Amino acid sequence: MRILSVLAVMFTHTTYMGPFLHPELGAPLGKYPFQAGASILLVISAYFVCVTIRKGSTQRWLWRRACRVLPPYLAAVLFTYTLLLFFGPRNWTLPTRHDLWGNLTLAASFDPTVQLIDGSYWTLPLQLMAFAAAALLWPRGIGPRITTMLWIMILAPVALQWNGRIDHSPVWVIQLWNGLGIHRLQLFAIGIAIWLWSKHRIGVLHLGALIVATVFAQHAHTSDLPSSLGIGVLLLLVALAARGPDWTVFARFRRPIQFLARISFALYLLNQVIGYLIAYRLMELGAGRLTQIAGATAGVVGLAWLLTKYVEEPTYRALAGLPVRGLGARAFAWLNT
Repeated sequence: MRILSVLAVMFTHTTYMGPFLHPELGAPLGKYPFQAGASILLVISAYFVCVTIRKGSTQRWLWRRACRVLPPYLAAVLFTYTLLLFFGPRNWTLPTRHDLWGNLTLAASFDPTVQLIDGSYWTLPLQLMAFAAAALLWPRGIGPRITTMLWIMILAPVALQWNGRIDHSPVWVIQLWNGLGIHRLQLFAIGIAIWLWSKHRIGVLHLGALIVATVFAQHAHTSDLPSSLGIGVLLLLVALAARGPDWTVFARFRRPIQFLARISFALYLLNQVIGYLIAYRLMELGAGRLTQIAGATAGVVGLAWLLTKYVEEPTYRALAGLPVRGLGARAFAWLNT
């Protein structure tokens, strides 16, 4: 399901967003984007938070999560910035050093003067905030209140945003709303709900109602009904994968699935702007849209493999086993007392 979500992200970027943002690439292959892949990745991330946080120390778990996502993210930011600096077309809006600093510090979501170097980066601050919140709340225990919390996470942001309240609020409110990802809380809530259902802690009717509420909330926030309905379908598949029997029908494709799963995070980080850049250079050579898409996909897969093999995996092995000590660890322990 993670691979399917990443491929959905790549499909949207290569077929629609690329030519939409850069019309010189040619016409989009469809009339509307299908923006569901990144949302489902957040759902899957929330599900696996519940699966993995139960094992061992929460501060150790949080450290490992940070070691998994931050090094490849920082490397991807630096690589994408450098590539755009040297090979980006002059008619594109290229990132500045201020943008680089804002992306490296994950401040882009809160600072209106910073542009994301790659649009895919919007999920990173949300994931890290979700990891930190889970690590702080898990030792305290939530118990039966968790289902109430899920409904609040899904419906409260819809009520707060209703009738354009957020759009007409002061700039600092809008930045806080977007920076904290309040309009994305339903994605984390449904990921937790799917885990609860997989553990038989809520029933199928309750899960179904939460999925319907999630689709409603997604549409309320985005006004994109096709993508919201697509998210609903993908949520059903995630739920079936979480609780149902293994999908042995895909056993013959085990090796390519494992390879794509291994590089999936790097694919997500690199596919958008670098894919556009590869497509642009192929366009200059006279390539049509399908050749641009194929070339961009092949190039991004190769770069994602390099990022995974030489950055993500070795840095995780080097850092994840380090003892979590010092001021940060003491502050974390104090918060959990």
